[in-house]
Amino acid sequence: MQYKSQEYNPYSFVVKEKDENFHLEQDIQGYKDFAAESREANEYFNGGKKYRSFCIIPDIVAIDILTKYNIDVHSQTFMDNPTQIKRVKEIIKKEYPLLLTSNINK
Repeated sequence: MQYKSQEYNPYSFVVKEKDENFHLEQDIQGYKDFAAESREANEYFNGGKKYRSFCIIPDIVAIDILTKYNIDVHSQTFMDNPTQIKRVKEIIKKEYPLLLTSNINK
């Protein structure tokens, strides 16, 4: 059996169940395309911006980060924890560089 996590959301992930096991899949090409466009725009319009987007995190990547590193990027307290924010930035740069929305090196 398989179904979308959110039927109304074309970008949601697919849950595939077999007996007691399940597998999650999500096409994140749209997210990668958005990130590439954002990086390009960031280079062009970079003048004087104080705040910039760092990355875009699809649900499937958020689940992977939660599973591997026990960091919940959807938690209400996530942005209050500078250590976790720094760690997620390191993870995205290393494991998901195509999801970066700017050319931030810090």
